Amino acid sequence: MRIFQILPWLLALVLTKVTAQPAALPPPSPFEGVWIGRIVAPNTSTTLGLAFTRTEKGLLVSLYFPEMFLYGVNFGPAEIHGDTFSLAPLSLSLTLSGDNLAGTFAIAKLPVELHRGGTFDPAPPTPSFPRAPSPAWSRSLGAAAWASPVARDGVLYFGTVDGKFHAIKASDGDELWSWPGPNPFYGAALADEKNIFVVDEQCALVCLDRVTGALAWRSSLYNAKLAGGPPPKNETFNHRATAPVLDEKKGLLYVGSTDGGLYAVRARNGKILWRQPMPARIYAPVTLHDADVFVACFDGTLLGLDRRTRREILRAKPGGALVASPVVAGDRIVIGARDYMLYGLDTRSGATTWRDSYWFSWVESTPRLADGVLYVGASDFRRVSAIDPAAGRTLWATDVGGLSWGTPLVTADKVFAGTAGQNIEGTVIHHAGGIMALDRNTGAVKWHYRSPIAPKSDFVGFAGSLVEADGKIIGAAVDGTLIAFPIAP
Repeated sequence: MRIFQILPWLLALVLTKVTAQPAALPPPSPFEGVWIGRIVAPNTSTTLGLAFTRTEKGLLVSLYFPEMFLYGVNFGPAEIHGDTFSLAPLSLSLTLSGDNLAGTFAIAKLPVELHRGGTFDPAPPTPSFPRAPSPAWSRSLGAAAWASPVARDGVLYFGTVDGKFHAIKASDGDELWSWPGPNPFYGAALADEKNIFVVDEQCALVCLDRVTGALAWRSSLYNAKLAGGPPPKNETFNHRATAPVLDEKKGLLYVGSTDGGLYAVRARNGKILWRQPMPARIYAPVTLHDADVFVACFDGTLLGLDRRTRREILRAKPGGALVASPVVAGDRIVIGARDYMLYGLDTRSGATTWRDSYWFSWVESTPRLADGVLYVGASDFRRVSAIDPAAGRTLWATDVGGLSWGTPLVTADKVFAGTAGQNIEGTVIHHAGGIMALDRNTGAVKWHYRSPIAPKSDFVGFAGSLVEADGKIIGAAVDGTLIAFPIAP
């Protein structure tokens, strides 16, 4: 009997010693080690590297992608099935064949080929830039500003997320009036000679008197019977929003809606003249060109209509979701998409004539066309680029350190870009919020303003575009600060 009483104790002791030992490594994998090669895009190519490390938890994978500011970032357990490795966040799929890994990258399925061996270079030091001039003035708005300010006759007009719409003097930041709306504002306003037009979060088109801020009229641009239910929650992640565009000769406003319709509205009284069904929800201002209107839809469709007859003249679906406005430059329509590409399309057929890869960065920025050159920002790619619209050739590209979602502001000799910084947990690319001034001819950094860090906020800096007024560059920040810098220090 005694032996049976001792055995459980001995067994427990043995098990304790066994479990206290380090876990055994899994068997070797043919993927283990470092792999380096290239991704080939339509306009360029770049370095890509993977490192597979065997641990007691399995095979872990790290990514080396210098063009996207990644220098060996751990992406966790490697997803391997047979001889194929996948990295779902980047749509990367590679098949093993001897000492080669080959496959495709991103939504556009760009070809990738890696070879065994090599080393990852360390991240370069953070560059140092000339400081921005001292602000001419700054003002606290009391609520976050995602909408881009617009300027007319020395006055800034824009809405904030608390539902207030502001009119502020560009000379000193003093407020002329504010209108307390019932819904948040995320889109830019339109200012004509007498009125302000702006769309709120619930798709109401609001008209305010430009001098007094008094409400002139309000029209709902959401047809619940057709769309089903109330306006949906913004699905763009970064609050991209539509804005009205005016045909001054006819006095008509053209506005896209999240009910999937394009509206024509009489500017003097808010009367809706017609609603044209579109393929999907609209989160970008439309583009008027000659007698046509071009509409970017969230399902990736770009549609062109004759404004008088509403006859479809162009339909294209170049890639991912569209939240930027198309820009017509000669015989090209240029637009960025969420498949990480900037597109140049033929204005007659809609056929793609060139593509510019942004690797795994959305292209949210509506380009600025100035003297035949396009200036456009990027998201994770952190670039502002000058591009020849005819061929898509990059003239220069500068790392601006943050998410450049707005439209670059172009002056005679400089390009100004606002950037947003993202503080969301799990973000693998560093972004800084601020304003950067670039040499228009070369892209060289002239000065840099960095927004204050707000650890408890998901975003800092400038989500919208900057505006020029009264000899100043002015931006409205997501922390609720309106700030102005002199153009000439």
